[in-house]
Amino acid sequence: MESVALNPATLSGPVWVVAPHPDDEALGCGALLAALVAQGTEVWALLLTDGGFSHPGSRTYPRVRLAALRLEEWRRGLQVLGISPERSAALGLPDGALAAVPPEQVTAAVRRAFQLAPPALVLLPWQRDPHPDHRAAWEPVRAAWNTPVLGYSVWLTGRGAAADWPVAAEAQVLTFDVTPHRRTKAAAIAAHRSQLGLIQDDPSGFTLSAEMVDRALTGPELYFRPYGQSVD
Repeated sequence: MESVALNPATLSGPVWVVAPHPDDEALGCGALLAALVAQGTEVWALLLTDGGFSHPGSRTYPRVRLAALRLEEWRRGLQVLGISPERSAALGLPDGALAAVPPEQVTAAVRRAFQLAPPALVLLPWQRDPHPDHRAAWEPVRAAWNTPVLGYSVWLTGRGAAADWPVAAEAQVLTFDVTPHRRTKAAAIAAHRSQLGLIQDDPSGFTLSAEMVDRALTGPELYFRPYGQSVD
């Protein structure tokens, strides 16, 4: 599928980046966020889940402690990207079970957050990004505010099947070169130490692979603009 380069200068703020989990925004669109902040665009961040399900077998980091750590890591990573804690909101919905939350409840919570700074654009994981929480977020978040959305990729490049990608008539593919902001994006990812090997007492727990981190830092970042809307 053909793609075009995404020019951040064409994106108006406030821009809200929605992350189902802490680290999704750093992995999926950290370079674009850094570029938007650098050009003076107002950027806000919304975290949907508590992130507490990544290491369910850890005694050192039971869910409550892990959720608190991941929230701290999320805010630290945002600050690396230039997004202050005052421009963030966290809903604390259940990690790994977002689909079990009534969609109207998610929509209402997202709408309340967006009222802090009504968005001109929302960045949200692509509707078929291959993680159940990412897929469960698409429709409820889009229903929260009548504004353009760009879908971003977290898992699509590494794990996506052919059917997960947008078809030609569904969305335009946009790419963003990470090179000018690679160091900043790398530092934002590194803030998520709980996902990078910090927790040693749960061998079955989640760890970001070196391949995934390398792919995120090599880029380009991928965005999908559904047809029928404009982002400029």
